[in-house]
Amino acid sequence: MSNSAPLQATCLCRANVIQIPTNLPITAHVCHCTTCRTSHGTLFAMHSDLDALPFSEDSPPSTFRIYKSSPTSGKAYFCDTCGTYMFASYFYMREGTRHEGFCVSTGCVSLSDSYKSENPTVKLEDVLSIDFHCIIKDTIDGGAASWAGDWSKETQVHFHGNWEEPPMPAQDDAAELSRKHVYPTGRKELDGWCRCKGVKVRITREDEAKKYQAAVCACDSCRLGTGTDVVAYAWMPRDHAFFVTKSESGAEELKEWPAVWDDAAKASFGNMIFYESTPGKVVWGACGTCGARVFYQRYGRKVDGQDLVEPLAALFGADDTQGIMHLDFFDWIVSEDGVSWAEDAEKEGRAGIMTRNVNVMYKKWVEGLKSRA
Repeated sequence: MSNSAPLQATCLCRANVIQIPTNLPITAHVCHCTTCRTSHGTLFAMHSDLDALPFSEDSPPSTFRIYKSSPTSGKAYFCDTCGTYMFASYFYMREGTRHEGFCVSTGCVSLSDSYKSENPTVKLEDVLSIDFHCIIKDTIDGGAASWAGDWSKETQVHFHGNWEEPPMPAQDDAAELSRKHVYPTGRKELDGWCRCKGVKVRITREDEAKKYQAAVCACDSCRLGTGTDVVAYAWMPRDHAFFVTKSESGAEELKEWPAVWDDAAKASFGNMIFYESTPGKVVWGACGTCGARVFYQRYGRKVDGQDLVEPLAALFGADDTQGIMHLDFFDWIVSEDGVSWAEDAEKEGRAGIMTRNVNVMYKKWVEGLKSRA
């Protein structure tokens, strides 16, 4: 495989198409830790390790914003136009020595145009596979580990609760966290926030028996928008979703979710990035500080006769004391075939990386919830 840059990383708006010199095949891992989830806005993050970033750390592309949570932390690189979280550097300890590592968001990765022209029959899933899931216990309730996995290769993926314990013997051990978890009763509001806590969202309900629908999608836009192959959304009336801001005195205030993200609405949320993938019809929102995806909104969609908004469901797993799937608040649903828009993954030659297995397992998981109810 001679091409010097066989892979490329692309953001949602395509302002960034970065060539990635590497050797194939490569692997990816699925991280369920709170930091990764709140950085991307997804139930888990998918990262492929790199020997180095495909650009200079001292002079990254001007099309990126950079987030560094502390003076000693690594950096996140996300698109200045659409907010897609694409690359990161991080630090880890090995044999008592601190090392720097680098990764790319796997959902942004595809075969480069030049590589495809030289290898027209190769699919991304032929050269990239998932080797493990990690930090599952950060989710408290097991999160998506009950149904996210990859058996497309001969070796079964390992599931790590945390790095201090041996890998879980099987995916069912990860699912056991979900079966054992008990959510609080009587909740009528649920808060979520991004990695840097610069954007906070609250959803409400009058009746604790009321549940909002949630589902997962594998379309190209969701994948490119978050850097993760499978993305979860919650659906609710606009008048039950709010942004939580602070007054000059420091007190929390609820800010109405705009019906339309016109210039005035965008200006009132100065710490966010807004990108209209279909001008006047579809808008995406991300934190402008840390790059976490916050919402997707398509004008004209209704639920119970009211405007529908779609915050990313994983935002509400930022509080890692109560779990992240919130089965008392969300009614997880499934399409007839399983994951919505899984055909996009098939078309892009990446279904074997994640989606093909998830399509079966997610449907089975939802059916299991109904039998437990």
